[in-house]
Amino acid sequence: MPIKDSAKVKTIPPLVPLAFIIISWLIDKYVYPLAIPIPANVQSILAYFFMFDAVILFSFSLYFFFKTKQNPVPQTPTNALYTGGIFRITRNPMYLGFLVAQVVVAIYLNNFYVIISLPVVWWLLNKWAIEPEEVYLEQIFGQKYLDYKQKVRRWL
Repeated sequence: MPIKDSAKVKTIPPLVPLAFIIISWLIDKYVYPLAIPIPANVQSILAYFFMFDAVILFSFSLYFFFKTKQNPVPQTPTNALYTGGIFRITRNPMYLGFLVAQVVVAIYLNNFYVIISLPVVWWLLNKWAIEPEEVYLEQIFGQKYLDYKQKVRRWL
């Protein structure tokens, strides 16, 4: 089988959570409002906690891309497998960051539909982005990537 020049990702990954945030907002605004059943002061604490986590995940991920002169767009070729830093904890820190950021938006909007949509977004990111990326990385890096997959979990 010939090696692909990039992962055959079926979407622009940030658009997946964004689409579900918009749909959730529309349902909440025009169909039936559904607030998060947590007191407002607790929501604020949670929002800051998750916002900090999302910033860390995105910052360390982007640092890797700039450090190795790689393009973070998954539909572009790669020539480096980075397994250090945040990538020692999760193989997909940016996608994890998208999910954490979605939680922050849910809390900010006080919209429980955004929370409810998280499993669907998680599943779609797995199917449309992560699985094609993994096929590509296995073709490019072979055993090195397989060893990395054995050591580091896909999410956490």
